[in-house]
Amino acid sequence: MRSKSGGHAETEGWSRGEIVAVFATGVLFCVGVAVRWEPLNGVVALTNWEWSWRSASLGKVAAMLFIPGAIVAAIAAASEGIAGSTAKLRAAVAGLALCNLALQILEVLTDPRGFATLRDVIASPLATSYYTDALGIWRISDWLRSFPLQPLHLHSATHPPGPVLFYYVFIQAFGVSAGALAAAVVIGALGSLAVAVMYWFAGLWTQDRRARLLASAFYALLPAVTVFFPEFDQAYPLLAMLMILLWARALRGSYADAALLGFIGFVSTFFAYNLLTIGAFLALYAVYEWRQGSRLSRLIAAASMAIAMWGSCYVVLWSTTGFDPIAAFHSALKHQAQLAQILQRSHAGCSLFDPYDFAMAAGVIIVPIVVCYLRQAQRAGGMRHDVVLTIMGVATVMIVDVSGLLRAEAARVWMFLQPLWVVPVGLELARLSARGRFAVFGLQWAILICLAARMAFVLP
Repeated sequence: MRSKSGGHAETEGWSRGEIVAVFATGVLFCVGVAVRWEPLNGVVALTNWEWSWRSASLGKVAAMLFIPGAIVAAIAAASEGIAGSTAKLRAAVAGLALCNLALQILEVLTDPRGFATLRDVIASPLATSYYTDALGIWRISDWLRSFPLQPLHLHSATHPPGPVLFYYVFIQAFGVSAGALAAAVVIGALGSLAVAVMYWFAGLWTQDRRARLLASAFYALLPAVTVFFPEFDQAYPLLAMLMILLWARALRGSYADAALLGFIGFVSTFFAYNLLTIGAFLALYAVYEWRQGSRLSRLIAAASMAIAMWGSCYVVLWSTTGFDPIAAFHSALKHQAQLAQILQRSHAGCSLFDPYDFAMAAGVIIVPIVVCYLRQAQRAGGMRHDVVLTIMGVATVMIVDVSGLLRAEAARVWMFLQPLWVVPVGLELARLSARGRFAVFGLQWAILICLAARMAFVLP
């Protein structure tokens, strides 16, 4: 898998050992999932959680997802020619986003119930519960004012009011049944929009347009974004990437971006508290910028502006509706503690297994590819900007894991951290020839097929 320009395997392409590591990992995983080997879907003894098996036809799922998967692989293989033209590049990124949306919708159609599955999942008080609670809203202001006291179902009780209000808007606009489907499509579209934002996000690591396009392509085939449709979690990477990008620009002196970061932070914490853990990466990035010579006063000013905007948004919400964000947060913590007592998910057990679950959601080959990237960087010597950011991304996942704040179901609840690992994959795949890239994307597509056919990640 040398690049067309030739050269040594250490600098341009993968060595034989690296090829074996990536493809053996992917092929063995596919076989294991295909035969439904128990440890691959979870270890109950460690986490008190496992993903359910399903028995859909591998051939049927492969046929349904073939066209969008083939288009993504073809774009990856042709990335050299595409990156040279701005018009082609824009079309390719848009095409990748559309392919991702197609994968989500077509994966749902592999279920005999078809689109009825979406309605069943959204209307289920256990799968999400947000829609169920949205049906009980009479007046938004009254509901928000008493939100911490509302008799909310499962997920609604441990989250801010955003997800419930999201469904309330669609119920009011389209009715109870059609509103569920319309909301699902919008959630899927937000997940696909992250494919396009990935190209922008990868610019924080590199200005190489081909590597950034490959990062977007790999994200388009990320199993989690497809198999968790229509969960809100697939939209959270979009918010995480925006916060990181705006923080980076704010630290360079842009008060407008700092203010926008505060607003995006408000939106994020209005939908999911787990996005607060992206603060680990923001803190690491601030330290990195400071060590690179940025003035401490600039860092403090950027953080102050973002926090001020974030707080102002909540003050406005409180003054207009009576919503108390502090009481809501305390209520969520209380319900989360009660749920933890019921679920009995071991901190140590989850810390051991959750990194695998996170990798599985990315297709497992993400791990050996990132390792190949770090090995190549080590051989090249020095600590390049992109290498430092990658190490910070790996460290962020480790911090979330060790902290135990988000235990079990890491394939879903850690999805917003996936972009931090996808970017170095794009950088590494840029070293391969067109044939090599096509082979890697073909393998990633096969992993997606096996997971979609053999594991049920969203059940009514």
